[in-house]
Amino acid sequence: MGVSSFREMLRLRKTREEVYSRKEYWDAKAAEYEGDAVSMWPNNHLNRFYHREQIAAMEQMLPDVSGLRVLDVGCGTGRTSRYLAERGASVVGVDFSPKAIEIARGRSPGGNPSYRVQSVFDLNDSGVFDLALLWGVVTVACRSRQELHDVLCRIARALTPGGKLVACEPIHKGFLHRVLNLELVEFCAVMREAGFSVGKVRHLHFWPMRLMLAFVAWPKPLTAVGYYLGRGIMALFGDKAFGDYKVIAAELEGSGRQG
Repeated sequence: MGVSSFREMLRLRKTREEVYSRKEYWDAKAAEYEGDAVSMWPNNHLNRFYHREQIAAMEQMLPDVSGLRVLDVGCGTGRTSRYLAERGASVVGVDFSPKAIEIARGRSPGGNPSYRVQSVFDLNDSGVFDLALLWGVVTVACRSRQELHDVLCRIARALTPGGKLVACEPIHKGFLHRVLNLELVEFCAVMREAGFSVGKVRHLHFWPMRLMLAFVAWPKPLTAVGYYLGRGIMALFGDKAFGDYKVIAAELEGSGRQG
């Protein structure tokens, strides 16, 4: 990424509430970038480190997904959907970007995962899935606490009784927020209102280093040094602070709230 592209990204950051929640922005990313940068960061070396870290956190919370029916909400290009299908789950990935879904289908021959173009605000499944994933989607799609509540209620309805939800979201209030400007404690409160019992919470991706590394395609050695330095700092705090993303494990209580 050149200086002009970096400046453009900073400009978009200033208008993120209007831009990030529009499918046209993500369609444009799908046309401009390659690899995981389509739905992650311009630095694909950093994306690979983050992907491995996210998968490790997910495996810790979901040691066995074989035979589960999974809804991957905001699946992007399908990297997590494909991984879960490889582990034996039956996966449906949904995303509101037609271009991202086109890429996901091209990378996923065989019918599992399957994909559909759909907004989180249009989810209408009922009692179909054992597990739902939120991977950096509701903090971009939702502009308010009420919209978050609406989406989480839709996800609750899509789950079977006792179904599980794992969210990996950049949850922040203030400078680091994407579109949803909400603290972690308030985010978890909305989850409970939607019918979920919130369990483990873990922090991922040291945010000061993410700001330094994510927007420029730095060489892999430099990216690795920065990534592992940030990872080491977070480890000193037991992965309970300084995370750009928070991984939350939750379970649906009873039959879930209906909105």
